[in-house]
Amino acid sequence: MKLLNVGDKSKAICYDCNELVHTTYKRRDVPFSDGVGVAKDILAGVCDICDRVVSTPAQSTPAIKASRDKAMVPIEAQLPAIYIDALDLACYRIDSSVNSDFRKRLLMYYVRKSANSAGGSERLVGALKKKTEFEVVAEPSRKRLSIKVSQPMADEIAAVMKSTNLNKTDLMKSIVLQINEEIIKPRVPKHIDELQTLAMVTNC
Repeated sequence: MKLLNVGDKSKAICYDCNELVHTTYKRRDVPFSDGVGVAKDILAGVCDICDRVVSTPAQSTPAIKASRDKAMVPIEAQLPAIYIDALDLACYRIDSSVNSDFRKRLLMYYVRKSANSAGGSERLVGALKKKTEFEVVAEPSRKRLSIKVSQPMADEIAAVMKSTNLNKTDLMKSIVLQINEEIIKPRVPKHIDELQTLAMVTNC
């Protein structure tokens, strides 16, 4: 593996030029593909024709990851273990090939659905008031739910917390209770086609 430096040459596909182009390695600020955040001053392959970043060498990967981690907001909650088990079971029922990373996708799907649907906040509040098998179990063991989300998604979580007057832990519990009612219990889970598409995209 070669250590690259500013001014080194290479070739790469440029999707703006729609062809294989000559590139020159330069220091650039490179936005993340989802538009949230930027990796600053990293070595990148720049198209000699249009001057756009078209590649990043392996040596830039740690700096990109560090910048990406800084751009993400941690969301954490201590939940009774049965809630995490239910979340994982719902993920498995949607797509048995997904891993624990899909927890975040599923939770955020419900945050977005609650934020954008009429009566979404009321359903979240109501879910906590119902007696469920979760309360009957009364399991003392607890597990930490820990995910990282983009700043816009963190802002949406905060907005839902404000509209429901729920703290972060109760919001996550309420979402899992909804997931239990809509995905785990029914013979055919609600929104299954949409959720399976989300799982497929996540696995790509």
